Amino acid sequence: MKTNSQNSLAKTDDLSLDDESVANYLMEHPDFFATHEDLLLNLRISHKSGQAISLLERQVSLLRRKNDETQDKIKSFVENAKENDELFEKTRTIVLNIINTVSLQDLSNLIEEKLKKEFDASCSKLFFATEDNIEESESPLFLLPLELASKVLGKLFQRKRAYCGTLNSDQASLFFLDSTNISSVAIIPIHFHDENKFKARLPGVPLLVVASNKEKHFNSSLDTLFLDFIGEILSAQIKSLLTKDL
Repeated sequence: MKTNSQNSLAKTDDLSLDDESVANYLMEHPDFFATHEDLLLNLRISHKSGQAISLLERQVSLLRRKNDETQDKIKSFVENAKENDELFEKTRTIVLNIINTVSLQDLSNLIEEKLKKEFDASCSKLFFATEDNIEESESPLFLLPLELASKVLGKLFQRKRAYCGTLNSDQASLFFLDSTNISSVAIIPIHFHDENKFKARLPGVPLLVVASNKEKHFNSSLDTLFLDFIGEILSAQIKSLLTKDL
């Protein structure tokens, strides 16, 4: 009596076999070599080195390579999880400090000191782009001319989410007097849903800027989830500070 595999092979006797036909047959019968062990001993596959190896050796080699790739992926996942865990702890600490500030000046000082430390940055500042005359202002806050900021930053000024990357010389000079040491930045816009309710008390359009002297410290591939979250917390706290006496 013929086996199923023999019957299947018999059906192909009248057909011209090609690589695809053989490959399809073996895919449909993964146990084929279990009943044809002698073939395993005779099959030879060319290796990149030019040497011939048996099918079993080739399978072992492939399995070892896939195992190495799997181990690399697992290692990468673990490292990313560790980085995210550390970033979460830093963000949690920053948020707790933000919600305990009692004034915009207090908040500005916190941003300048805390974010610089926690994000291993060169400097961090909370700016307010205002229509007021900065030269005549006695505000202790970091102020920017609104029209100039809008012109120099362009689309960066209108962004809804955080930007990570580099700035041109004009943009860097807008934020920092000594911009030669600034290689990468994170700009976090701060938005309000009901700004009109306290606009008269708002010093200007707020922008959080964190800078680094390392070129790739803040880059376009960086996940901005935590930075955007800090922006949302700042929005809520600024609103709270400006409306607490209303």
